[in-house]
Amino acid sequence: MTWFLYSILSLFGFILYALAGRKLVKNAKNPQAFAVIYNGTVALFSPLLYIFDRTLPSNITPKIVIFTFIGLLIWGIFGRYEYFARKNTEASVFTVVADLAPALNFLLSALILKEQITIYKILGILLIILANLILFVNHKKKSIISMQGLKYSLIVAVFLALGWLFDTINVPAWGVATFSIVSFIFPSIMSMFFPKLTLSDLRQELALNKFWHIAALGSLNLMGYAFLLKALTLGPATSVVPITGSSTPFIIIFGVIFL
Repeated sequence: MTWFLYSILSLFGFILYALAGRKLVKNAKNPQAFAVIYNGTVALFSPLLYIFDRTLPSNITPKIVIFTFIGLLIWGIFGRYEYFARKNTEASVFTVVADLAPALNFLLSALILKEQITIYKILGILLIILANLILFVNHKKKSIISMQGLKYSLIVAVFLALGWLFDTINVPAWGVATFSIVSFIFPSIMSMFFPKLTLSDLRQELALNKFWHIAALGSLNLMGYAFLLKALTLGPATSVVPITGSSTPFIIIFGVIFL
């Protein structure tokens, strides 16, 4: 398949994940503990991606190792705060703020990766930003947006854009499956600290959410992320990310209907 088809599949995977994530995280008492359990669960499922993409690590240079460490650190911070953002923000509002990530990634990819910029790509990004501003203004009239939720959502948006940037650099060397495994292990480990969690904290959180709910949520995110990584190995980030990040209108509509 082409990068475009993988991008579309990724988009719908992320739409389902965003809706399911808001529904499940409502039951979470401690988003930090939930992040540990959730990311660890997805990491356990990630080896199944070798069925989808059998690319193994190759040409691992010192430069790639350094970039990989930076990328994993970014994903660790993202994973640490993602569920704080989802817990404190309505799904539709979180998605609008998080959609700053494709625009920021577009600029970073153009400046750092020197990817080709066309008028159509620029118009596409501007349309996404305009649509999100309209949705944000209209939604704000009907609800209260907490400063805490907005703060966490902005943190998530920035680190999401940076994470995609380093994914574009790192994934071709590691392969989709291998990189997915470490991308979820790292946030799980980092979320155990600052402040440090205990096994009691994890057990209490597990008691609030059925494991199969967490597994289903993780599967949706893993599907969206795997298709995104595959698309990034076939096409430029400035084309892939705007598509995979254009989920806001769908989440607004389905969020109102189902959430």
